[in-house]
Amino acid sequence: MTIKPFLPIGIGSLPYRDPFKASEVILKYFPDSPYWPQLPSRDLREGMLAQFTEGMPGVTMDGEKVYFRSPFNPAPEWEEYYEASSEAHIDHFIMGREYASGFYALLELLKGRRPLLVKGQITGPITFGLGVSDEKKIPILYEPNLKEMLLKTIASKARWQEMRLSEVAPEAETLIFFDEPLLSGYGSISMNLSKEEIIDCLNRVISALHGLSGIHICGATDWSMIMETGIKVIHFDAYQFFSNMLAYASELKPFLLNGGILAWGIIPSEEEFLRRETASNLMKSLEEKMRLLVREGIPEEILMKNSLVSQSCGLASLSEDLAEKALKLTKELSQIRPRGS
Repeated sequence: MTIKPFLPIGIGSLPYRDPFKASEVILKYFPDSPYWPQLPSRDLREGMLAQFTEGMPGVTMDGEKVYFRSPFNPAPEWEEYYEASSEAHIDHFIMGREYASGFYALLELLKGRRPLLVKGQITGPITFGLGVSDEKKIPILYEPNLKEMLLKTIASKARWQEMRLSEVAPEAETLIFFDEPLLSGYGSISMNLSKEEIIDCLNRVISALHGLSGIHICGATDWSMIMETGIKVIHFDAYQFFSNMLAYASELKPFLLNGGILAWGIIPSEEEFLRRETASNLMKSLEEKMRLLVREGIPEEILMKNSLVSQSCGLASLSEDLAEKALKLTKELSQIRPRGS
């Protein structure tokens, strides 16, 4: 599988309330590589954690808070879940319109189009499993039965997205991102997970996909750990955390040589930075950072070939005008493309 170098991609969240308007803006700037918009301002059910709880047994929503009841409670929900899991009923793991309005809007607008790539996203197992707790306030990733349910559900919802996107864009590559912001806290005392446990969780959800898999981490992390998984596309905040990626240049080299792809989150998602940035300044920054990786031994040709351009993180906290500026800058950088050293 190959992706056009420096194709622009987006991180899911946007500030719009109208899913069709959001999807139209995405298609305006990313006609060859659209993604479906997550709209947390529209409905609490479109929040990062709540959005993918549909169909999970024992889930309870209290305003913006999501938590789970004890395993196997209530029994009918668990019975339905186990039946769907054992019989591979993928439609049990759909994302309904109330939870993902932007997904359905994009599917509708994609009809008749021929993009090169279509992207979806889902909250990853580490961020979801540590961000949501049970009744005893214990993260569900630490409860074996809830952990197994979580991994199965995330894997199935990711595969369901991939299938639906392929139906409307059969000639396009599919790319599903697992959003893992909490992995920027890897190594802290608050994360009681080993490297091996994290790799296993990620590989179990990745293995459900038939197309490309990606990961988005918007801070510093142990990138060598991520490169030991089956992830094909690594998205990182190249605007503020490039030095962290540079520290893993020796691990990045074989990742890229083996077909891995680096998605540069070079367009800032923070208002104070985004307001002052231009495509020219951002391209100069990108070129310099790429040169630093080349100096560390990464072949320039491979780096140029296996790079995408993106925003540093989601855009939901911005105004609509600023969010559109971020998408416009992404498109402009994709068209300019960096010059070699």
